Amino acid sequence: MQQVPILLVPGYQDSGPDHWQTRWHAAHPGWLRVHDQDWHTPDLTLWSQVLCRHLAQSPVPLHLVAHSFGCLSSLQAARQLPDKVASLFLVAPPDPAHFALSDESLSAPTHPTSLLLSDNDPWLAPARAASLAARWQVTPQQLGSLGHINADSGHGHWPEGLARLKAHLRRL
Repeated sequence: MQQVPILLVPGYQDSGPDHWQTRWHAAHPGWLRVHDQDWHTPDLTLWSQVLCRHLAQSPVPLHLVAHSFGCLSSLQAARQLPDKVASLFLVAPPDPAHFALSDESLSAPTHPTSLLLSDNDPWLAPARAASLAARWQVTPQQLGSLGHINADSGHGHWPEGLARLKAHLRRL
């Protein structure tokens, strides 16, 4: 896993020290991570521009491992620089409506995509999750009642998620 070109894409308010993205990065220091973002102002255009800068600098396509609003910016960046993205691993995306975004502003990914969802995520109701998965033409992986799948919901190292990421990469 150390040699796989992965870019971690945190969400709104970044991923703190106990978040699974931060712990995975500590365990896999060769992975890249978006750091230069205004984590308290979720703006799809600005966030996807920052992400596109990271993608453009990479000599190889990257696997985007995104959480929350980072999922939305990953979808947008993948549409803008499709040759720089190898796959998408989207965990707990929020409802775009929470950020005054229309569903039409986010097109279906053209890359291999895993979509991991919780059935009690406060940022995305189950019916909306099903609607977005259908719109994006992605089969969702419902993981049960895991909240927003972050440190606040008890997902620190989150070994199940890492196992799912490994399975996602093996399928490619």
